[in-house]
Amino acid sequence: MFVGRKKELSLLEESYLSSKSEIFTVYGRRRIGKSTLIEIFARQKPNFFSFEGIEGQNSSFQIKHFTEMLKKQLQDPLLSSIQFQSWDAVFTYVSERLMTKTRPNEKIIFFLDEIQWMAAGRSSFISLLKYYWDNYWKKSNVLMILCGSIASFMVNKVVHSKALYGRIDHEILLKGLHPFEAKAFFADKHKSTEEILKYYLILGTIPKYLEYINPSRSFQWNMNKLFFSSHGSMINEIKKIFYSQFKESTIYFDIVKLLKSGPLALSEICTRLKIKSGGGLKRYLTNLENAEIIRSHVPFNRKANSRLKKYVLSDEYLNFYFKYLEPNLRIIEESESEKLFETLTKNSFDVWLGFAFEKFCIKHNSWLADLMGFKDDVLIASPYFERKDQRFQIDLVYLRADKVITICEIKHHTKPLSSKQIGEMQRKLQCLKIPKGYSIETALISLYGPDKALNDSNYFDHYVSMDAIF
Repeated sequence: MFVGRKKELSLLEESYLSSKSEIFTVYGRRRIGKSTLIEIFARQKPNFFSFEGIEGQNSSFQIKHFTEMLKKQLQDPLLSSIQFQSWDAVFTYVSERLMTKTRPNEKIIFFLDEIQWMAAGRSSFISLLKYYWDNYWKKSNVLMILCGSIASFMVNKVVHSKALYGRIDHEILLKGLHPFEAKAFFADKHKSTEEILKYYLILGTIPKYLEYINPSRSFQWNMNKLFFSSHGSMINEIKKIFYSQFKESTIYFDIVKLLKSGPLALSEICTRLKIKSGGGLKRYLTNLENAEIIRSHVPFNRKANSRLKKYVLSDEYLNFYFKYLEPNLRIIEESESEKLFETLTKNSFDVWLGFAFEKFCIKHNSWLADLMGFKDDVLIASPYFERKDQRFQIDLVYLRADKVITICEIKHHTKPLSSKQIGEMQRKLQCLKIPKGYSIETALISLYGPDKALNDSNYFDHYVSMDAIF
């Protein structure tokens, strides 16, 4: 199932219709839908040639696999008797046979998927691409799309590589769907908004994860099937996230595992992992942020490079995994119960959903600002906290260009909220030192909005309910 991605498809179409050759890079975490995006874009377009690297194989295997795909797509009998010994020989053939197959005004789409595996991790592969691009392919009306899921390779060896410097026309870091887009996965199944939100809080809005859900069955059935069964699709997903996506997977996993208990500053991560706070650790953190696995936050009244910056685990699946799966892996493996989800989560799930809802709203702060009518004025959106805080004092604060600071309270209550929220907001406002010349607005983000008394009080400037989010 394919939904959303209108902006990305528009950018690809623009490149396709361009009168010049272009290089387009697409990268992002596993399961996010990179390959599907390109396939949907290229559907019914002539001259689409697609090649995919194979995980864990050396250059000789990659060349052989590329040749097999080339043989199928070009239907060239000569390829049956050719054994290429190098990528140089492969690209020479591509230049002579593939890049000359079209009419003058027809564009060739040359798609290299999972390029980090195709390159077997070597930057020399990218240098060779650069040579053939400059000397042959750029002159042949080509849209070359380079796609990968290992963030470090895509950023350092492709997007920011010296070889392709100044040659990449478009760059897409593909992220999760908007909540309203992802709702299409449940179309015509009469699912309540509450149930759909629970799926988002556990799986995020990653297309492949949402495809695992059987919308014809109950929420509890899906949870037991996907997570609390030894054969569940999501039980071992954690291994695939780290070992297929990050080259130094152990270090990335150690960082994430540290953050499962709460926000940490860079200095705290350094101390606990015994890693220097230089470029290496910062690069790991940046790659995790690009994959939407963690997020960094700095209070609105501090500079972006403040030592107060804290990192949090923002990936929905990983938060759920560390809370309920990791401590119970043996039980899940050995038990024959079909109701483990209910058994293992019954005393804490509602509280966990509250924390998950806060993280969900912080992650989608731009969409919430749009709903409240000030998206274009937002300069900074972040929780508010002080140096020694173990948790955020204020869930979400917007610093706006129109000299307004919007303070948000996020509540995951199962009924409309009462006037009690006024007192809670007043206490939180006392934590803040408001910059001179700024006005304050207050917002309440919740499942069901305010009750009549709270609404009639006109205390809050903005209300955002679950229905509005979707």
